[in-house]
Amino acid sequence: MNIALERALAKLPSEEIKKTIQEHMRPMAERLPDKRLKRVLEDLVLGILGGETPVVTEMAQQNGKGDGESWAVAKRIYRLLHNNQVQTDQLYEGLYQVGSKAVEREKPEYLVAAEDPVNFEKPNVEVVEGASIVHKASPPDLSGHARLAHGYPAITATIVNTRVPVTSYANWFSDEIDFISQNQEIMQAFETTCRVYPEHQVRIVGDSGLDDQKMFAKVGILQPEFVFRASHLERIVEVYNARLDRWETEALQDLTQSIPYQASFEVLFNHAGRTRLDTVHFGWLQIRLPENHAQILWVLVADDPSMDRELVLITNIPLETIPIVQQVYNDWRLRSRIEHGYRFDQEQGLDVEDMRLHTLDRMRRLFAIVLLSAQIVFVIAFHWPPKAVLWLRQLGGKLGIASDPDGPYWLLHGISAVIVSAMTLSFAFLHPFPFEAMNCG
Repeated sequence: MNIALERALAKLPSEEIKKTIQEHMRPMAERLPDKRLKRVLEDLVLGILGGETPVVTEMAQQNGKGDGESWAVAKRIYRLLHNNQVQTDQLYEGLYQVGSKAVEREKPEYLVAAEDPVNFEKPNVEVVEGASIVHKASPPDLSGHARLAHGYPAITATIVNTRVPVTSYANWFSDEIDFISQNQEIMQAFETTCRVYPEHQVRIVGDSGLDDQKMFAKVGILQPEFVFRASHLERIVEVYNARLDRWETEALQDLTQSIPYQASFEVLFNHAGRTRLDTVHFGWLQIRLPENHAQILWVLVADDPSMDRELVLITNIPLETIPIVQQVYNDWRLRSRIEHGYRFDQEQGLDVEDMRLHTLDRMRRLFAIVLLSAQIVFVIAFHWPPKAVLWLRQLGGKLGIASDPDGPYWLLHGISAVIVSAMTLSFAFLHPFPFEAMNCG
């Protein structure tokens, strides 16, 4: 029976998927205090990818049945999630080291780290530990506006200029228990990212929520580069007048409206499966804040006339040449990848919002493992042979037409189909279907 089972499973890339998981998760597994827990961690990742869910009982269904029934696997997973000998910080440090190994493999010239907070909704969790009130804009309420819901805030920092996006900081927290402030969480993300990658030049990109003078001061201490979207255009700044060789006080809003354009580029925009080529005009100038003359900043204005849209960025990178301006703008555009990652984690991907645990610490542990599982999908996408990846996408439902997207979703469905098929075959060999019970009389 075992020989027949092995012949059937040999047609599926089950062992190749397991080998990829084992190699990629090794830095996290090595931090576990017991060798047996490494196998449980592997079962966790296989269950998340196979079931496309963080629900423990559904994860346990995806095991191959060779090591026990689903109830035994579920018990091992629950024990790992509340094992007192396993520190939650160890799992996150392991997650960061997993990302560090991936970065070393690709060797980028510098790192672009996108940082962004997110709110995860968990309906009907009023009595669960640390349940918070979060602001959710997606999906909106019946009137199309943002709404208040029960859930948990989180924040991650992701290296977005590598083929495999990796996590350099993550935290799942509660406004009710251990929350200090969102600024404090963002600053901790700055510190951790710089600590994990001390030998790399880090360039932090962020949306308007990071446009804060405290953030500028923190970055000035840590010494990374940053590019943030400006939201407080009413602030008073000092702009350098090169003709008169002096600093002059102006409102940032007035400067952005009167700035002369110094370059124009054709930019390709991708949204909702459609592409659009627009000509964007750029202007930039040097500023400083009245409260901090030691920190010289630059303002970059990108104007898209066809869409009647203007983007204002603040950076500490000297915008002295046109190639630097273009590179800064392109790096900031990479920030959208962290939003795509959130969407993959919480919607039709791994559905992290469906986490059904009762304590905040267990949620944090499972959140780290979900982020690890998401990385493995991208590892397979970019480091497996193209024919193997196409096979998995076709198995996952890729139609083979020109409009087919090649994102991570079809690939995840294909990986899930392999894991489920291996589980089904092994169960059927060990427990054949009772056809005799179908005969009446």
